[in-house]
Amino acid sequence: MKTSIDYKNIIFCLLLVIPLTWGSCNDSAFLEEKPMDFLAPENAYNTEAGLRQGINGLHWSVRNDFFFGEEIQEHSSTYKGLGTDVAFHGEDPNSTKFVSNYVNYFTSTNGIVREWWRRPFRIIQRANLILEYIDKSDINWSTPTKKDEFSGEALFFRAWCYRHLVSNYGDVPVVTEVTNEFKTDYVRQPKADAFKLMEEDLIKAVSFLPDRGKEESPGRITKGAALHLLTEIYLMEGKYDEAIQSSTRLIDNMGYKLMTNRFGSAGNSVWGTGDVFYDLFAANNQNLAENTENIWSIQFDEPGVIGGSNNRG
Repeated sequence: MKTSIDYKNIIFCLLLVIPLTWGSCNDSAFLEEKPMDFLAPENAYNTEAGLRQGINGLHWSVRNDFFFGEEIQEHSSTYKGLGTDVAFHGEDPNSTKFVSNYVNYFTSTNGIVREWWRRPFRIIQRANLILEYIDKSDINWSTPTKKDEFSGEALFFRAWCYRHLVSNYGDVPVVTEVTNEFKTDYVRQPKADAFKLMEEDLIKAVSFLPDRGKEESPGRITKGAALHLLTEIYLMEGKYDEAIQSSTRLIDNMGYKLMTNRFGSAGNSVWGTGDVFYDLFAANNQNLAENTENIWSIQFDEPGVIGGSNNRG
């Protein structure tokens, strides 16, 4: 009887000790919290579907931050010409709302100046995050090219944002990794560093992205869009021979050409007239395969309320 009791005691002690041993082997893994009730990069970007949502978010950010939708919707019109000799505010040429006078109102305390700095870096952070998870996540991709296509779009948007930053501010911090902590010691680097990154990103993007008509859905980035942006970068740097090469490749080999004949189903405009230029901007014509002039069309839906001033898509 005593022997039986001893065996039971030994077994009982082992059952207590073994779990304690397991826990002590990897305390950090045991204590690591995995979010289950909300989205975070750790659980959102570990699948192809999650990364697709991230790519869609980059498209949304560009549309929302640069082409209406955010709290200061006049940024695009301001940046595109108001305050220069290209255009002015017709009702109030000295408007502070639209910063029509750059000399007086384009200052360090102006909210538009702040936003044109903040918004590109916000998108760059998101692109860096997607690139990080594309590389480190063990994903069973649906096609052999899908990983590269997603990487190509993230690289495109990072370069696109730096193109705007360098145009506006010259030397800027060049950030290629995810920032996980509050950071205030960024240093502006020579714009040549940003140009180098843009070139590298876009050359990779051209090799990764699909041809015209092969993109996953309308509005997604293609080789043509990356080549067009790369050509812009070369021109900004004064690398004219490289610009000729990239633009020639875009024009001759990517299936694009200027539209010269009427197309689409819109017909004449409401004023009873119309031409091919009108067709380029008519609703639902941007994504037509026959529209060979369209390289990249940011996607919007028609507004639900007629007369509104904003279209979030």
